[in-house]
Amino acid sequence: MSVLMTVSDMSVGGAERMVAQLTVALHERGRETVVAAAPGPLDADLEAAGIERELLPRGSRSPLRAAAVVGALARVTARVSPELVHAHNPRIAASSAIAARVGRPLARPPVLATFHGVLPSEYGVAARLLRLADHVVCVSAEIAHTLERSGVRGERLSVIPNAVEAVEPLNPERRAALDSELGLGEAPVFSIVARLVPQKAHERFLEAARIVAESHPETRFLIVGDGPLRAQMEGLAGELNLGDQVLFTGVRADARDIIARSRALVFSSNWEGLSVAALEALSAGVPVVSTDVEGMREMLGSGAGVMVGRDPAELAAAITRLIERPDDAEQMGTIGRELARTVYSPPAMAAAYDELYDGLIAAR
Repeated sequence: MSVLMTVSDMSVGGAERMVAQLTVALHERGRETVVAAAPGPLDADLEAAGIERELLPRGSRSPLRAAAVVGALARVTARVSPELVHAHNPRIAASSAIAARVGRPLARPPVLATFHGVLPSEYGVAARLLRLADHVVCVSAEIAHTLERSGVRGERLSVIPNAVEAVEPLNPERRAALDSELGLGEAPVFSIVARLVPQKAHERFLEAARIVAESHPETRFLIVGDGPLRAQMEGLAGELNLGDQVLFTGVRADARDIIARSRALVFSSNWEGLSVAALEALSAGVPVVSTDVEGMREMLGSGAGVMVGRDPAELAAAITRLIERPDDAEQMGTIGRELARTVYSPPAMAAAYDELYDGLIAAR
């Protein structure tokens, strides 16, 4: 049974990484898969696994660009003749649903959408777009409840968490190399791995770093990623006199190693879905410290990390606790590693989607 997987592009975002991971896992289970998306760095993962690719134009909120994406998807759908279309996030899901009707009007395949979350203010628009799909998977129960309240019927919703490949512990040689390159020494390290965009609220992380640095000046804070707010955040770090305590690394292919080197992975976000980086931290036995946002509560309710309010002082207090009480960090890490192994594993995710695909295809 063939599946056409659609996503806006194959960049290094959480949803795109999940697409690559799920597609490879399904391929290994014998499910024929084709990915339709604009190009991006994660194409290398698909190519290595022998996944067939169909290129789409880059979309935008412009009606002309959106129409171009729908047209391209309709042609791909007609050519591939999938038994099911699996789209990721609202706009590409709506485009895929329209394209399925145009590309195969006499034998339209069912359209499944996976919803990774949006700004709270955008749930209404997301629900209207997602109603074009036959079924919607949410990556957490909280997100599903919010989407249902926004207008998607509960019987058309399922919950399948994202997953993560096991993260190997850092060996001493790799740790020493990272410490030397980044100038870390034996310092406790707290990292944030995310695009520098308003959603992630890096300014809250920097304000917390300033507070922690007053009592623990040896601590190092790593900001891994890039984005339109990088220059602004670098300027703020200077204004806060953080000096060498904060390092902007840019995008790193070894982000997993940096997470594994950290005392905790920090999220200062205004909103989140179910972050793949957070799952990588759990797999590495690294606690997660996060603002209290939808998508993270369910995961951290297990004891694998700490939830705090949006006041930088609360974030700083959680970080300070893990500096002063390393046994707490170790205990949280043990819980997280077991959670990643059992609940958030790629085989479990692929099996859940496989079963859902079969049900939707049979119903059609």
